[in-house]
Amino acid sequence: MTSSDTRDTGSDRQAIPPRRSWRSGGGGERGAISVWVSISLVAFMICVGIGVDFAGHATAEQHARAVAAEAARAGGQFLQVQPGLRPRPDVYAATQAAQAYVARSNFTGAATVQAGTIRVSVTGTYRCQFLGIIGINTLPLHGDGAATVTPVIAGEEA
Repeated sequence: MTSSDTRDTGSDRQAIPPRRSWRSGGGGERGAISVWVSISLVAFMICVGIGVDFAGHATAEQHARAVAAEAARAGGQFLQVQPGLRPRPDVYAATQAAQAYVARSNFTGAATVQAGTIRVSVTGTYRCQFLGIIGINTLPLHGDGAATVTPVIAGEEA
């Protein structure tokens, strides 16, 4: 037996303390993984929230463009037809029809008619689901649509 292997044999030599295992709670890094997991979890939740809200915003933007395009098509149904001339949009009726279509949606917008084309622009807001955690509650929406009146006679454009 060597002197370093001596534990407590009753002699006057100093006893070697037993080794502490990582389970015994004496380490200075106890709980360090919990801090890392907590920080990572918060960061992960923010990333998922950003993904969810930006995907929702992209879908709402697409809806805004669809509403604008449909409003322009609705306005394109109101034509002025005169013998010997090409049909063209009735400016007042087309504008009113397009604005009425937009008014029935969740958006606000305006319609104009120029050179046979009805243009509609809509705006709105997307209410965020998760970004409110970091102070962003809404994101703006914008959509544009246009419809051109094209007369068709016997299946061919005139």
